[in-house]
Amino acid sequence: MAEPRGVWAAVVSIRVGFGALVAVFLHEQVTGAMNLRTADVLQPRNLHRDPPITPAGVLLRYPWTLPAIVVLFAGMAVAASVANGALLRVWDEPVRSWVSGHRTDALDSFFLYVTRLGSWQVVVIGLVVLLALAWRVCPGMAMLLIAATLARPVCEWLIKTGVGRDRPSVGALVDSAGPSFPSGHVMAAIALWGLVPPIVALVTHRRTLWWVATVVSGTIIVLVAASRVYMGVHWLSDVIGALLFGAVFLLVIERLGDISHRRYPCSVYFEPSAPSRS
Repeated sequence: MAEPRGVWAAVVSIRVGFGALVAVFLHEQVTGAMNLRTADVLQPRNLHRDPPITPAGVLLRYPWTLPAIVVLFAGMAVAASVANGALLRVWDEPVRSWVSGHRTDALDSFFLYVTRLGSWQVVVIGLVVLLALAWRVCPGMAMLLIAATLARPVCEWLIKTGVGRDRPSVGALVDSAGPSFPSGHVMAAIALWGLVPPIVALVTHRRTLWWVATVVSGTIIVLVAASRVYMGVHWLSDVIGALLFGAVFLLVIERLGDISHRRYPCSVYFEPSAPSRS
């Protein structure tokens, strides 16, 4: 089965993520107009810059978490580069065999659709949409989006070239080329969908919508990771490595965002005024 290509496929695919956010956003706007509550409307600084959960809040909560992730990723990269990942295939191969034996037509169609959400077409379209939302409101965030989008393929190329692991040789449902470790689709999904919640917070200032964006984005990233294994174009360790790298990647982006906000603060023109109390 050849993987569908073209911008039209990307446009259809991106509706999965953005469509859910738009639907909830419209619902919240109507509900908010009918019954505006002070607790639902927050200043941008309290949500856009200080959301309930951040990569730093998770990875730096305990002093051992970040070093453990870095060491684990480095160990997996080294293992993937030695004898074409023979050590990792001890558990990669049974997973690949089990997945291949439990495929169905419905799951084939579903994961073929999902895997496009990490394609370069969706990344480009998503970047344009997020930039359109963020540029006038927060130039610093917009520049960060561009930097993250450009840095991700560079990091992917450097790691893939350095490791040089081959992809699974049998059972692939789509065509794919290049080294296997880590998964580029998963890294791309993290770089795009991981930055959707800050943009939602920036333009809506609603905690409910931020949580919806976070859950939707996280679900998309996990499903893209699962799709690469299901499609037979990556080993399980490839997507785990991409998830580990992506966590650190988002932490770096968050730190750069703090610097960017200090130099290019968000426009006060777009900050919602606090609701009056009667």
